[in-house]
Amino acid sequence: MDKAVRPLRIFIGTDPSQVVAHQVLAHSIRKHATIPVEITPMIDLPVPVPADPAHRARVAFTFTRFLIPELCRFEGRALYVDADMVVFGDVAELAAVPFDGAKVLCSYQRVLPELWKNKGGFDGGRNVAVMLLDCSRLDWDAAKIVAGLDEGRYTYEELVYDLCIAGQDGVADTIPPEWNHLEHHDPSTRLLHYTVVRTQPWKVEKNPLGHLWLAAFAEGLEAGAVSPDDVEAGIAAGHLMPALGSFLHLAPGRRVPEDDAAAPRELALARMRIAGLERALEQTRTSRTWKVARSLAGAADAGRRLTRRARSRFAR
Repeated sequence: MDKAVRPLRIFIGTDPSQVVAHQVLAHSIRKHATIPVEITPMIDLPVPVPADPAHRARVAFTFTRFLIPELCRFEGRALYVDADMVVFGDVAELAAVPFDGAKVLCSYQRVLPELWKNKGGFDGGRNVAVMLLDCSRLDWDAAKIVAGLDEGRYTYEELVYDLCIAGQDGVADTIPPEWNHLEHHDPSTRLLHYTVVRTQPWKVEKNPLGHLWLAAFAEGLEAGAVSPDDVEAGIAAGHLMPALGSFLHLAPGRRVPEDDAAAPRELALARMRIAGLERALEQTRTSRTWKVARSLAGAADAGRRLTRRARSRFAR
């Protein structure tokens, strides 16, 4: 195959709890791509585990990224992304970003999301959730890299966040920031990253940017890129909010007759929003604030009734 049209190899860091999330991400990548892509979800791969528990991966797929050069036979360019994302741009842009002597490219985050105010750890700077790798210049051996933690050659932070194994001047933070917008979306956004685990839109309905993920989820179901069986399994396991089940009629083989749903995707989104509002109203009705308000309202009504009676007596 001619080098100009060689597929961009894309690896998604994921685990069994994020299967549907990585399916949505993969569909969003393909939807906007103007170049061939080969997408590999990195799930259940044999990655060595450090002997010292203090050195173990913070998430299941942290160390899998070190397998990428070998999986690419130490040839060409590869893109690594976490599963908790949606793409709105053409990855051809990333295929054209020059390495300019570096071996690994990352993005640089100057502005952190409001939701990170009480989050410890990362406080701005390099972010490794989106990375471009020049596999031809990375002789990474995952087993030796992980062993280096137990041998004290570097700390977890130096390995995972600084990517010290790429060598001095081996990492550059030149991926455009719009390719890793953290909990933020505007007209320039090429990739939206849902970084706060407790508010990820496949788990809860309160994410302010959740509608963007839900739209991509519905499109993926309609296109057959998201498995309805995996959605049901994720709901049963508690990885996905039950409300996602209301979209399953969009999937091929599960679609309702056309005359029953003129606009299936919009109807599913509307139903989920209505269900969310109903739950919120029910929670409000059982809250202490609601009860106090009802008591005050009752007292006010009683006062108004007494006033009307008094006025009526004096008017006679």
